[in-house]
Amino acid sequence: MSEEDDLRIERIAGELRKSVRVSSRLDERVMRAVRALPRHSRFGLWSRLLRPRRVTVTPLPWAGGLLAAGLALAAVIGAQYALGDSSEGLPSTKAAANAPQPVQFVLVAPDAKKVSVVGDFNAWDVSHAGYQAQHRGGGVWSVTASVPVGHHRYSFVVDDSVWVADPLAPRAAGTDFGLPNSAIVVQSQE
Repeated sequence: MSEEDDLRIERIAGELRKSVRVSSRLDERVMRAVRALPRHSRFGLWSRLLRPRRVTVTPLPWAGGLLAAGLALAAVIGAQYALGDSSEGLPSTKAAANAPQPVQFVLVAPDAKKVSVVGDFNAWDVSHAGYQAQHRGGGVWSVTASVPVGHHRYSFVVDDSVWVADPLAPRAAGTDFGLPNSAIVVQSQE
């Protein structure tokens, strides 16, 4: 309660004391009866849990949240299907021990004029020649590039200015400069 509520209650209690005469014995009897009650029935967790409450559920935000969760799950499953299975739940590719592995990056961007892949594997260089995607028609852009074995963070850069996380891959933990990135695990052949 706020201080204003406390003052209001004290003022009401003072008015009641003036208008209603109660013997001090009544007060003692009431307090003795309250003290005799088991502790959990006077106050505590059970009384708060059992107290009726009004709960209002607005279906639209719940539906939006469920839809977003479903799309995220579909994106993860699609990325695993497109890039191969991984025991860690991230896209992977397998080949020769510790040598850079070919990885295909695909983005659907119908209005794009240029798409590049940037990540910690190419020093986030937008102009790196090996990571320039080619337009394959229908708004589909792809590039197959050599990526070192290990865990990596990456994004697409559309038209040299718009950074886009891969919608088919899981998000990397955290953000770089406020921008979300995708995660990939490149594995060597076992």
